[in-house]
Amino acid sequence: MSPRTPTQSQEEEPPGAVPLTCVSKTGEPYTRHRDVEAQIAEALNLSISEWPAREWRLETLVHLIRLRGRDNDRTVLGKLTLAFFEKAKPVVDRNSRGFGVADTEDIQIKVADKLGDLLMQAVPTRTSEYLEIDAVTVIKQVTYGVTGKSRPKASAFSTADRDEDGNYMPTVDRLASEDLDPAAHLLEQEAAAQGGVRRYLAAITDARHREAFILMRLYDWPLENGPPGVPTLCDRYGKSARQIRNWINKAIEQMREAAHGAES
Repeated sequence: MSPRTPTQSQEEEPPGAVPLTCVSKTGEPYTRHRDVEAQIAEALNLSISEWPAREWRLETLVHLIRLRGRDNDRTVLGKLTLAFFEKAKPVVDRNSRGFGVADTEDIQIKVADKLGDLLMQAVPTRTSEYLEIDAVTVIKQVTYGVTGKSRPKASAFSTADRDEDGNYMPTVDRLASEDLDPAAHLLEQEAAAQGGVRRYLAAITDARHREAFILMRLYDWPLENGPPGVPTLCDRYGKSARQIRNWINKAIEQMREAAHGAES
């Protein structure tokens, strides 16, 4: 984006494309990268309804999510938020390896909650604004903060079973958790196998059911009556809570059938 000239008035500024407000520890103003500024300018020249269909950088998604949040546009907000978390999840996964099934699910939920708070933070902070400069770094920091050094990794434990060489096997990752329903456990088990999750999600025949399952089970979206500014599944789909529960149950049933077919 070209520098502003003294003759440009405030009214000529693209809506929402205002400078960041925070400064670094050395006193330098926060500024977005040129590629992000260019994408924001591109988005502001499009119809808002076109935003979810485009491929945006994480930093651009952050800015667009905040614009839709301020305007209380839950439909586009939900789609952009889903796109952000889909892009963020591989970063979380790479920086939280080695934990057991239950811990991994707990980490994903807590990171998603913290990132959601940063996305919708009313008063900008250095961390929240840095999402528009280097989102990957912020996602890593949030993940590290959630995992912590006190949380033991699965590799720190051993089972009572020995392998062929007589050594105890660190198989905690493969142990089932009674706290997870079968479908959730299935997803967590298969997450380590390349394409495993996609294979079972592909068994869900209705795209809406699949998306609703992902949002609820992997990203902890509330069904209804969420906190202010947080999108809910009922708002996203314009359906009752009972209807969406039926969708989720149908999705779980189809994944179970796929799992049984794979085992036979």
